[in-house]
Amino acid sequence: MLIIITGCGKHADFTIQGRLAGSDKDSLVLEEMSEKTMEFRCSIRTGSDGSFSYSDTASNPRLLFLRSDQNEYIMLMILKGDHITLSAEKGKIDETLKVTGSVQTDLLLVLNKELRRATIALDSLNRQYEGLKGRGNDPQLDYWFQGEYGKIIEQQRSFIRSFILQHASEPASLIALSHKVGRQPVLNGSQDFDLYEKVDAELLKKYPQSMLVQHLHRYVASMRSQMQAAESHRNQFENGSLAPDLSLPDPSGQTHKLSSLRGKIVLLDFWAGWCAPCRRENPNLVKAYKKYHDKGFEIYQVSLDKTKPAWQEAIKQDGLTWIQVSDLRFWGSAAVQLYGIESIPANFLLDKNGRIVAQNLRGAELEEKLDQIFK
Repeated sequence: MLIIITGCGKHADFTIQGRLAGSDKDSLVLEEMSEKTMEFRCSIRTGSDGSFSYSDTASNPRLLFLRSDQNEYIMLMILKGDHITLSAEKGKIDETLKVTGSVQTDLLLVLNKELRRATIALDSLNRQYEGLKGRGNDPQLDYWFQGEYGKIIEQQRSFIRSFILQHASEPASLIALSHKVGRQPVLNGSQDFDLYEKVDAELLKKYPQSMLVQHLHRYVASMRSQMQAAESHRNQFENGSLAPDLSLPDPSGQTHKLSSLRGKIVLLDFWAGWCAPCRRENPNLVKAYKKYHDKGFEIYQVSLDKTKPAWQEAIKQDGLTWIQVSDLRFWGSAAVQLYGIESIPANFLLDKNGRIVAQNLRGAELEEKLDQIFK
């Protein structure tokens, strides 16, 4: 038995014929992604064998979600002229879904397959971490975990960049731009801005009236404006410029002024306990501090943490023995606004007079620069 539901359009721009095994005479919910939220479209009643059919207008492109009563969903990106056939098994939709007749949905399935692979790798890593952690406290364990976690995210970033460069003119790239592993976005709006611009330019030519495309276009325009403003702000911090003074409290409440360190070589470093790349960089700072502190090297590290316990725990785990300060205001920190920080880790190396001599030194670069200075 086939249940047929026709949309409200004057004619059918696309059709979906499907069978969800185990979904006999159930109600499937069809929702659509609008600019800000998910909107209900209709309920689709399946037949006695789980079959159903649906047709509607396309208004290119449409992002639809077909949800079962077990809260599983099938994501479909529809274009005019698509005639989709799909099949899946209720309770195992991710593993059993097969779709033909929709190029964009095929591409979404490629993204979903890669996301499942990353999720499995991350779950395995978490189990290993919890198992090792149960054996006792090991300061190196967190470094190892952060490093392995970072590798998974970087692998995803490489995959997504390649996917978008290959399919920038396809609406499925709109979903790739927002790809996440867990709650961690894979792309960075500023670091990967070239991808956002490319997809925006390609899709705006093909689908200028699309709500999804227009939403991306406004985001790109806003990001471009912010980045230009940030670049103008950063120009105030060219090498040779005097670093603006900071006065922030340490975990005990004692205030430390950046200018009080004049006469020393100072690394002004922005970080946070929740920032995995920052935590991976901290061992390099520890090494440099031990090597050069007695020669006149100091670190003034500004945290973007939101709570004191999380901040203090990260300091303890990473063995950070230098000046730690924070107003615990996250990205709203006065220091972040003053220095125009857009992403962390970020740092400025200051000479004995408080002038900037280098920026964003990572790993061996910091040690090489300090070697030059102290020679």
